[in-house]
Amino acid sequence: MNTYLINSFSLRLLYDEIDNITAGSNNIIKLNMDEITISDLINECSYYSLLNEKKYVVVNNFKLIKDNNKITDYLKDPHPDTVLILITDKIDKRSVIYKEIVKSGKLIIVENTINLNQKISEYSLNNNIKIDFKAINKLLENNLHNYDLVLNEIDKINLVTNNISLDKVLKYTSKLIGEDNFAFCDIVIKKDYQEIMTYFNEFKQLRQEVIPFIALLASQYRLMYAVKSLNKTPDAIAKDLGVHPYRVKLAKEKSYMYTREELQKKLLDLCDLDYNLKTSTVDKYMLLKIFLVNV
Repeated sequence: MNTYLINSFSLRLLYDEIDNITAGSNNIIKLNMDEITISDLINECSYYSLLNEKKYVVVNNFKLIKDNNKITDYLKDPHPDTVLILITDKIDKRSVIYKEIVKSGKLIIVENTINLNQKISEYSLNNNIKIDFKAINKLLENNLHNYDLVLNEIDKINLVTNNISLDKVLKYTSKLIGEDNFAFCDIVIKKDYQEIMTYFNEFKQLRQEVIPFIALLASQYRLMYAVKSLNKTPDAIAKDLGVHPYRVKLAKEKSYMYTREELQKKLLDLCDLDYNLKTSTVDKYMLLKIFLVNV
């Protein structure tokens, strides 16, 4: 097989698929379609390897769009010593490239419906890590069922112990920002003073992490400041900032409550809060409360 098209919800599982295809070869060339043209890619695939061995060309951010259709001619008659691995974030079954790869290459789609518990258990076993069922469930819960983040946490705990139980997860890991914290963030930005302390008390009672929360808050203020500063359409701003247009629309609506100077001050206050959280011995919830009182 000389051509692969891969779509995966997980970077870890994507790398596993690439490792299976390249089978330990050192003759791997990595390209990014954001930096090259389709002609550059075809030329690279057409060159003979200097080492006279099989060459693997791994291409990130490949898009199944009309501008790239030129590659179908190459796919019909690929270089015998070149294995082309195209990585895409979106599968379009109408694309002529997709149809050609289905006919002459191999399509690999790693679905997010896989049994994550089983995959995590297999990963742990392969790395000589003992992990129990409750620990896996807690890691999934804390990391919003993100497979890659769970494995990162397992790797982190493994630096301390290779016997991971629920108490080890509770001791060495933290919970990611959940939906409740997005709601809390929204309340703060809207200056809903009656609700702010209600959310804060629940936040404190659940022992939520303060630093990830203020990072989330800062990202919202930062987007509002950018929207307020750029004299462009929402779509143009979204393209410039690399965010979804709907996020820009929401930020624009919220920004009417603030002047640019107020948003600048909020960002500076959050920088000070972040610094104090990391250097001060004052209780982290007290520091957050002081910030909220002055919202």
